[in-house]
Amino acid sequence: MSAHVVPLERQAFAEPLPADSGALIDHILQRYHETHRREFEELLAMARRVEVAHAGHPDLPEGLFRLLQEMKIELDMHMCKEEHVLFPLMKSGGHAMIDQPVSMMLVDHEDHLALAYLLDDMTGGCIPPLGACSTWRALYAGIRKLLDDLREHIRIENTILFPRFTAAEREAV
Repeated sequence: MSAHVVPLERQAFAEPLPADSGALIDHILQRYHETHRREFEELLAMARRVEVAHAGHPDLPEGLFRLLQEMKIELDMHMCKEEHVLFPLMKSGGHAMIDQPVSMMLVDHEDHLALAYLLDDMTGGCIPPLGACSTWRALYAGIRKLLDDLREHIRIENTILFPRFTAAEREAV
């Protein structure tokens, strides 16, 4: 794990969250899903510009655009599964078989975090090199925000939303 990354389990929530599960899902969709989609497009465009403008620069991480693109594709597929399968099940009150899709989402989350750690390491903790152009600095600032948002997004789902619908929680009620 990178020295620059705040571990998921130690990260604090930055905002108050809705108590109602349906409202929490709506919050996740608006605050995280929509934001990730919009910001990934911006980050990919900046990464492409930086890679072209600074090709051969010793501080330019090799494969940065490709890693961002891989993360976007993986996250898009994951969010579609949540939006079209899991969240509708949750909004309808849950389902006896919901543990399986939740387990799949948890595995996806581990994969997303592994890519986030890799991206953080690749960019040296999102610290641009001395003399970096404004686009490079904006790219790294955007990546830092993405990584922070992604970790918070995953933590909210893993520790607040998903446990409300799993077998252990149903048995406790």
